[in-house]
Amino acid sequence: MSLSFLPLLFSFAAFIILSFGILRSFRLKNYKLHNYSIIIACRNEEQNLPALFSFLERIDYPKDKYEIILVDDASSDNSLLKIKEFCKDEKNRRYFHFSEKSTEYKGKKAALKKATDNAKYDIFLFTDADCLPPSNWLKSYNNYISNKTGMVVGFSPEIDVSKFRKFTQLMSANIICSTIGLGLPFSAIGRNLAIKKKAFDKVGGFERIKNYQCGEDKLLLNFIKKTEYKIAYNSDVKVPTRSEKIDFHNQQKRRYGQFGKSSQLYKILSILITLFYIYLPIKIFTFRKYEGFIIYFIAFLIFWISGLIKHKEKFHCMDLISILIYPYYLIFYSIVGIFWKLEWKKE
Repeated sequence: MSLSFLPLLFSFAAFIILSFGILRSFRLKNYKLHNYSIIIACRNEEQNLPALFSFLERIDYPKDKYEIILVDDASSDNSLLKIKEFCKDEKNRRYFHFSEKSTEYKGKKAALKKATDNAKYDIFLFTDADCLPPSNWLKSYNNYISNKTGMVVGFSPEIDVSKFRKFTQLMSANIICSTIGLGLPFSAIGRNLAIKKKAFDKVGGFERIKNYQCGEDKLLLNFIKKTEYKIAYNSDVKVPTRSEKIDFHNQQKRRYGQFGKSSQLYKILSILITLFYIYLPIKIFTFRKYEGFIIYFIAFLIFWISGLIKHKEKFHCMDLISILIYPYYLIFYSIVGIFWKLEWKKE
């Protein structure tokens, strides 16, 4: 076998292993009804709150086993008034209010900390004000939380976006799901995330990451995976979110440009993967070697279909083209995100 064929062989093996990670199941056979503190930080979300509240009111779960904590993070619109009205005369709904943005905690961590400090239940369930959690949201998490579980990561796709953008979101979810299934958790999605209080407290909560503008979900995952607690993936329920009304390119830089927050293992793997995708077109077009590419493409397709099965999504013919484009899309925005300054949501 030619040495030039080895990278393609390794890529085939890698995608098969990743596919196995996706299809591994950590669903519990016997679960109990846990108590949840739903935590949502809001800042100038007046337009999104009515839809959020409508979905929260439909949650199908015993009211004495969950609470909703909303924190108004110094909004300048009517968010606080809407929050007060939603919480009025409801025993399992509470709110807190900041009159000014915190200077000690960057991003929304001050608001989240206020909620976690005052939560009465031992499992924190995080989402955002522009999300639409389904009625069986809490029930679904019971299937993945045991005494050993410290964090459960879920999927939160954007709605009303292009097919390619949907592809990129599901591909990210597939990678997260796969690495968790293999016992090598890579990242998390803060819009659909459960963290057990004991695990949260053990890693110091938000104190160690208060100076980071974003990425608290991934940073907490990196801390928790170093403890005795396990990390699971909830593929049963999606929490849709409305697409962010910000500059698209800046959003992608923020989403993919978190190289510095990854472990050393993933930094090395990222470099090797980038080198492979530089090598791939050279192999194909310079040496006209198509057999290896076909093997690679089939393995990637198996990985993609495994993710579709896991997340109960449908296959589209455009996926075949997206498979070819996605690696270079990912590499481009990862590099841009490293070297260009990120701009967070406008305050």
